[in-house]
This record gives sequence, C-alpha cells and structure tokens, in this order.
Amino acid sequence: MIKRRSFYAILAAAGALPVFVWWLGWYPGFASSDTIDQFGQIKTGVYYNFHPPVHTFYLDLLSQGGLRPGLVTLFQAVVLGVLFAYAARRLIDAGVTVAAAWGLGLSPAVAPTTLALWKDIPFGLFFLWAWIELVGLATRTDLEGSRWRPVRLGIALAGVWLFRGNGPITVILVAVVVVWVYRRELATVATVIGTTGAVVLAVVGPLYGYLEVRGSGIEPAEVFLPDVAASYISEPETFTATDVELMEKLAPLEVWTSRYNCYDSTPLVFDPAFDQGPVRSNPDDYRRLELKVLRRDFGSVLAHRLCAANFVYSPFQPEGAYLHRPPYDIPENDVGLARAPLSWKAFTLTDRLWRWAEVEDRLWLTWRPAIVLLPALALVVFFLLYRRRRVYLVPSTLFVAHLVNVAATSPAQEFRYAYPLYLVAVYTLTLAWPALRPEKS
Repeated sequence: MIKRRSFYAILAAAGALPVFVWWLGWYPGFASSDTIDQFGQIKTGVYYNFHPPVHTFYLDLLSQGGLRPGLVTLFQAVVLGVLFAYAARRLIDAGVTVAAAWGLGLSPAVAPTTLALWKDIPFGLFFLWAWIELVGLATRTDLEGSRWRPVRLGIALAGVWLFRGNGPITVILVAVVVVWVYRRELATVATVIGTTGAVVLAVVGPLYGYLEVRGSGIEPAEVFLPDVAASYISEPETFTATDVELMEKLAPLEVWTSRYNCYDSTPLVFDPAFDQGPVRSNPDDYRRLELKVLRRDFGSVLAHRLCAANFVYSPFQPEGAYLHRPPYDIPENDVGLARAPLSWKAFTLTDRLWRWAEVEDRLWLTWRPAIVLLPALALVVFFLLYRRRRVYLVPSTLFVAHLVNVAATSPAQEFRYAYPLYLVAVYTLTLAWPALRPEKS
C-alpha cells in the first residue's frame, strides 16, 4: 500500500512538469507594477506595509536580494509539485488526485499564474495545503503523522492569513467551523488555533520589527468606496450634504460618476484626481458612510458586488469587461526585471498555447474560473444534502468561505483572485468519486 501511494505521489508531482516548461520559456516569470514596487523596496531595503511585508521579504529572501527573481518562480513551481504529491499520498483515491494534478499542470491559466511574482501565488499554495490538511482531519485517512496534522494546518492557515489583506476573513470563518466541529477535541482545536496565532504574531511582531516595516496596511474603508459610487449613481437623492462633502474630499463628483465601472474599480480609485489620503487619515467617517449606504441602498451595493464578482460565477465574458491575467510583457523598470528565456523552444511552444488561450471566445474554457468553481460548489451542496457525506463539508468550508470573501471584496475581474479557489475546486471535484461511490454494506 505504501509503495502504491508513493508511486501515485511521483505521478502527481510530475503534473507540475508543464509549469517547468513555462518557467524555461518565460524566465524569470510574470510581473506587474506591484512586483516592480516590491523589488524597488528590496533594492532600497525599506519595507512598506502597502503590500504584505511578509511577501516582500519572501521575494527578497528567495531572489537573493532581488538578483535572481527566477528562483522565486522556480520555488513556486516546485512547491506546487510537492503539494500535488502530498495530495496523492494523503487524500482518498490517489489515482483521481493524479488526474487532478495533471489537469492543473496543463492548464494555460494555472501554469503562468504560478510563475507570477505576486502575493497571490504563495497565498494560493498555502490555501491548497490547508485544504489537504482539512480533508485529512475530516476523513482520518492519513493516520500516520496525524499527530502533527493540527500543527501543519495551523501553519497553512497562518500563511493564508498573512499573504493577502483579505486572508484573515477566510481564516476566521474556517476557524469558527473547526472550533465548532471539533469542540470535543480540545487538544486539536487548541493546537490549530495556537499554531496559527503563534506564527502570525511572530511574523507581524518580531519579523516586521526587524525589517522596520513602515506605514500601515490598506484601510478597509478604501475597499468599499466603489459601493458608494454605485449607490450615488443609482440613487443620488439619498445622499446628504455631509455625504457629498465626504465624497468631494476624495474626488470631484464627475470623477465618481464617469470613472465608475462595476467590473473594474481601478479606473476610479486610481484616477489621478482621486485622493485616498482623507480615507487613511479619517477612516471612521468613511466607514460610517459605507455602512449608511449599505443600509439604505442595499440593492445597489448588491448589484455592484454581483457585477464585480461576475468572473467567479459566470463562464461567459461580459461585453465591456476585461479579465485580468498575468501581463504578457514585464513592464519597463529600473529594478532589473526583464524577460530572458532559458529555452526558446519552450517559449515558442508555450507562447502558442498562450495565444490560443487568449482568444475571447475561448476564455470560458481557458481562463474563466467558473468552469471549475460552479461544479465544485454544486458538489458542496450535495455534501450538505447527503448526511453521510457531510464529512467533506469541513474542507469545503475553506473553499466556500474564500469564495464569499472574494465575491465581497474583489475590486476587479482578475484571475489571480480566483487562483487559490481554482486549485481547490479541481481537488474538491476529486472527492466526487469517494462521495458518490456506493457504500459497503
């Protein structure tokens, strides 16, 4: 049995080989303006809290001070392969997980995203790790090493907490479920929660202190400013003079109305005339404004959020919307990031796949995450309705909690926000085989 599981693990790990082909062709990986900003921090040695400092430190450490950024993306590809192998060893029906690993590895969306120098990638890898541990915790299938499972789960959840600004929301929701389901197993609950808390505190305390991190993180009130714009455009008569005054401190009303787009909040909140300073200096006033808007015009807020989250539940690309993917070219910069393929054959092969996947009529298949998220969500509903399969609801809590989180907080249609959901959705579908298999009498 052990040899068989090891064989499956090797086959599953090989599912990451296509990602290595992409790495050879697109070395050092994919980058955006955020990446350049973080490598600028590495270059100066001054860390700011606008991006998760733990991720900037991660980039600094793995790239050897920014000199070898390709080592970061290589590491991410290796970790993905390790998680594929780990899933095959730990989960039910390893043969099915091998197919899932190869499906993900061959995906024209997963491979280039895994090679992006973004915080979303380590976040997604921690997310998949946490899901695997939750399956083991729920099914008790990996009894060897189970003593350390709560510790591993705690570390994985700490990674989810630290690597994205909305990560704590997902972790808290999952922690509530773990505490409730395993309330009679106090040692397990205490270990999971204690490990998560210890790792998070060690990072935001001693590590951030050592790095001398400057500034504060993104103010939550900034995230929901587009909700205010949606309501003002829909029902301006509900806004008081005080409400309008608060809005005009940020930007002229013409900017609020002309730059608003429910599919993408970037043109509004990053318009040169839009000043976020008053929100950061006096967040309470804007939080109160957003709560007032939510209470008196819930319909407009809901419509905005459904529109912004369209990419996670609809396979069809809306007219006038753009689904953001890793940029084809690395933006011009002065931090040394430049495309330098290690194999032109690998680049030619993957470039053809890239161009094939980019065709608008194929986005539903190649990039739109709904193609796997919807079937996975339907399977979770099955787990809920079929009492004897509710054991799978424990790991599914992570998937559902983050799906709701992404729908409620995403500012734009970007695949990277759905990357962790995409990984876990494919693996959730592998649970259909043991769930639907007739029970032994």
